[in-house]
Amino acid sequence: MLLLREGMEDVAHTSLHSPNTANSIPHPSQFHRTVSKDELIMGALESAFFHMDALIAQDKDRYRDAGGCTACVSLFINGKMYVANAGDSRAVLCQRKISFENEKIPNAETIGSEGAYAIPFSFDHTPETERTRLLGVAQYKPHLMGKFYVAMEYAKRPHEKDLGQRILCRQGTMKGWTYKTLTRDDLRMPVVTGEGKRSRLLGTLGVTRGFGDHDLLAIATGTLLKPFLTPQPDVKYKDLTKIVSIPDEQNEDGDYGVLIMATDGLWDVSENDAVARTVFQTLHKYPTERHRYTMVAQELVAKARGKINDYGHWRLADSKAAATVDDISVMVIPVYQYYKEHIEWEQRCAREYRERLKQEQLAQPAVEAKEVDAANTAGVLVNGTTEMAQVIVESPSLGHETVEKLSRENEQDAGTLQTKEQMEKNVSRIANNSEEQVKETVQEIINKVTEELDTINLIENKSTANEKGN
Repeated sequence: MLLLREGMEDVAHTSLHSPNTANSIPHPSQFHRTVSKDELIMGALESAFFHMDALIAQDKDRYRDAGGCTACVSLFINGKMYVANAGDSRAVLCQRKISFENEKIPNAETIGSEGAYAIPFSFDHTPETERTRLLGVAQYKPHLMGKFYVAMEYAKRPHEKDLGQRILCRQGTMKGWTYKTLTRDDLRMPVVTGEGKRSRLLGTLGVTRGFGDHDLLAIATGTLLKPFLTPQPDVKYKDLTKIVSIPDEQNEDGDYGVLIMATDGLWDVSENDAVARTVFQTLHKYPTERHRYTMVAQELVAKARGKINDYGHWRLADSKAAATVDDISVMVIPVYQYYKEHIEWEQRCAREYRERLKQEQLAQPAVEAKEVDAANTAGVLVNGTTEMAQVIVESPSLGHETVEKLSRENEQDAGTLQTKEQMEKNVSRIANNSEEQVKETVQEIINKVTEELDTINLIENKSTANEKGN
């Protein structure tokens, strides 16, 4: 039971009976969060990654595909660039700044790359970079480790001879270090081993985010790795509408940047800034080539692959270090070209909107004139009907019997005359028809009224002639 503290009874009573007072309980609508478009797009990307991983889990038995992969995605929408990454693939935005101060004569090898720099748009997900998350999973779900692993990180790898001694370590999600007495359980393999590119999860896998690997087991222990993995991507975005570019400088690729998305085969042997320099060197070398961005991708792959030396080893041309032996996939995306398409789309939409608005404004006077004509026609018909009714009622020379006789003859010859109410209904119906239908209907009614008046005049003349005969 929830009891009110002393002095709160009046507040509760006021809240229940006076909802608009200062002490009232806020309406639930006041707790609703305001979600931006950026958050919706980021949520759509994250949801797509989880959905893809679920589809791979459904199809792994059908296609007998038990592997996994990383994923790096770029999306251009609403004048913004979004990059979502899960795994050790990487996205880097290469930009170039033009400076006219203290210009130096560049070398033939570096011409075109002056002022080039790289902005990381993703970060690698390895056991070392995600050590805190992985140890947290192991700490709060110890059954996933079985009896083979421990959710600990040691400053020095413990050995059996160190049992009973004090050792420096940290457990789970701890950020600092502490001492503990070493026990036999501490001799188990840590969840994360190694450092850098040699770090491994459960001594097996070097990547901690991506798709697939639903049935992957740890080496020697057979522990399932999937509970430690996740398809959750990191999403970053850049608002391209806020970039200032001077057309006279002709540096659109430098101002907006060139997005390089590649697998770890490139990044294992290439630094981000070195990739940026290669990008702008190649673009400067082929300024008018139609496939110049494809040539940038080829140049990056060739540099990472290196050349074979006299001893049969592949070496990088720049540093003579070992070239990559991993597979390489590179995508080169000129950001300005996609932003230019967005600007053209906005201009086209604005032009179509103005044309549609202009057509509506031109059509408005015609509609108003048509309504005025219909109203005037309705007024003429009503007045004509009233005068005709007055002619019939105010005929002084006709007696009661003669009127009845004339009415029967009129019904047989020309039909019953319409009353004022029926004519007004017809007028309302006429006003809703098109202009051609209104003209035809008005002419038809005028003809009928004319026939009725002629019939009345004829009957009146006959009656006058009969009276003179008598």
